[in-house]
Amino acid sequence: MIGLKDLVGHRFVVDSREVKPGDVFVAIKGNRVDGHDFAKQAIDAGAFAVVVERDVGLENQVVVPNTIEFLGQYASKIIGNFKPKIVGITGSNGKTTTKEVVAAILGAEVQTFRNEGNLNSEIGLPLAIINSYKGEPLLVLEMAQRVVGDIEYLCKLFPPDIGVLLNVGSAHVGVAGSLEKIFKGKWQIVENSKQSLVNYDDERMRCDKCRYFGTTGGDYVLKDKKFDGENTILTFETSEGEFYYSLKGYWTKAMALSILVAFGVSDMLDIFFNPTALYGFKPLKGRFNVHHYQNGYLIDDTYNASYESFKIAIEELVESFPRPIYAVVGAMKELGEFSKQYHEMLSKLLENLDGVVVYDKEEESKDIQPSNLMFRSADFDEIVKFIEDKVISNEFSGTLYFKASRAVELDKVVESILRRQ
Repeated sequence: MIGLKDLVGHRFVVDSREVKPGDVFVAIKGNRVDGHDFAKQAIDAGAFAVVVERDVGLENQVVVPNTIEFLGQYASKIIGNFKPKIVGITGSNGKTTTKEVVAAILGAEVQTFRNEGNLNSEIGLPLAIINSYKGEPLLVLEMAQRVVGDIEYLCKLFPPDIGVLLNVGSAHVGVAGSLEKIFKGKWQIVENSKQSLVNYDDERMRCDKCRYFGTTGGDYVLKDKKFDGENTILTFETSEGEFYYSLKGYWTKAMALSILVAFGVSDMLDIFFNPTALYGFKPLKGRFNVHHYQNGYLIDDTYNASYESFKIAIEELVESFPRPIYAVVGAMKELGEFSKQYHEMLSKLLENLDGVVVYDKEEESKDIQPSNLMFRSADFDEIVKFIEDKVISNEFSGTLYFKASRAVELDKVVESILRRQ
């Protein structure tokens, strides 16, 4: 008979197809697939044990009331054994990049753990901790929200000493129900943290225990960002004066704010801010990756999309990149009843550019109708051919920008274009 203590030291997985000999398979009942149906398959693949909510007739099964809650409690107990300092990070945009930047800065001085990739949900975050945490004294945890209550749930499992709220926008509004509910849910990181670092530029974010980062005021202010062709020069201002940092390559305003957050967190934890940790830092794939293309630039921002992230990016394009600027765009997903409204708002934003191509792979993009529309199609090859024949021919010297929600798979268009350079 297998008990909970016997599970220590084994890798946990929730996808039976990923099971390797010695793993623990945790069966989760989803909307479309029930992991319990694959428990025997996991054992046949060499799983040491299966964690289930009901008797599935296997000798090496561990039955628990709720497998998702079990994952969280198991990970929470691991953390509790070491009593580390925890930095929790959430927001509608920029969570992953900020997590990576903060972890890099803190990790230059103190051993630091961060949840890899986008393992940031009520399932992914506990899995990351169970499988990878080695007792580091600092944790930087990205926390995701789809519905109100998700952040509070994660904070109760992994209570932040510092809760960081980057921004609150329309991402997943179709799932959450309203912008007010999104804000209420994200604000739970403030309510469940000992201290908080929040965005001063959003007037909704005010509290007694808050410290602030931003561009218009606060405790940590991004005063200036300049690009000299080789390096990005940042100016931060605090009550102690101005601080200047030069980082190789092009750093967007959003990335500069991630560094500012790292500066603030370091100060709040009384840890030396060491920017050398960022000298080899590269933007995550699909997050405003700037490629030199012919005599101009191709920018891959295809990882995901919301109205707010489009707005930030278009401001960046107009301010810092050569014209003509063309955008290849697609649908923003999970907007529900608000989809038409936000795609019409996006259309107005896109009119700041010189031309727009719409990849109609997902139906929501039908509401992208800017006056500078050049071409649209749901056919991959037609989109690629138009870009190559009409946009980037004849020694292109402008800027070509790609952005849509992940479901559109616009990254495949980018890969096709880059291969043919």
